[in-house]
Amino acid sequence: MTVHRTLGPGLIREAYEECLALELRGLELSVERGRALGFDYRGHRINSAARLDLIVDAALLVQVVSSEKVVDLERQKMETLLRLSGLKAGLLVNFNVPVMRKGIERFTVKRREEG
Repeated sequence: MTVHRTLGPGLIREAYEECLALELRGLELSVERGRALGFDYRGHRINSAARLDLIVDAALLVQVVSSEKVVDLERQKMETLLRLSGLKAGLLVNFNVPVMRKGIERFTVKRREEG
């Protein structure tokens, strides 16, 4: 990934997020940054429950982190964000790794079992 190759690890996540958005737009992809996630709960609207880092082509959620290790809580958060946003696929991208391919995790929405 160009951003990681150019900058390397160790910066704050917001810097990587902004640079990644620039790179994706340079590929003529549609990119929305920082959308507030709202949802309905028991008939009430809950606004700004979370922030979606990047939405690419209105189909892919990209959450950016820059940490030594991605913990399970980050993965669970990604699954929650996907489910509540209505998006079907996502990438959790950790820029604080020596090799970028080791910092990318793919997610898809799991269908709930009929009970």
